[in-house]
Amino acid sequence: MEGPEISSSTPTETIKTGNNDAFKPQKPLFRPAQDDTKPPLKDPILRSDPIETEEAVLKLPPFPFCKSK
Repeated sequence: MEGPEISSSTPTETIKTGNNDAFKPQKPLFRPAQDDTKPPLKDPILRSDPIETEEAVLKLPPFPFCKSK
């Protein structure tokens, strides 16, 4: 009793190794998948008005002064 034959609808490329006569299937080149689950990050400072950004960065809030005893 023989096992079922598995046929592939597309032929696979093979490469021959130098040290033996066995053939190995060649893997396709790796390509990372495009991640479309999140929008690209944008710098909020670069998106905003430059004058408002400068004021927000340079203007510090008033700090309470503590008198030391």
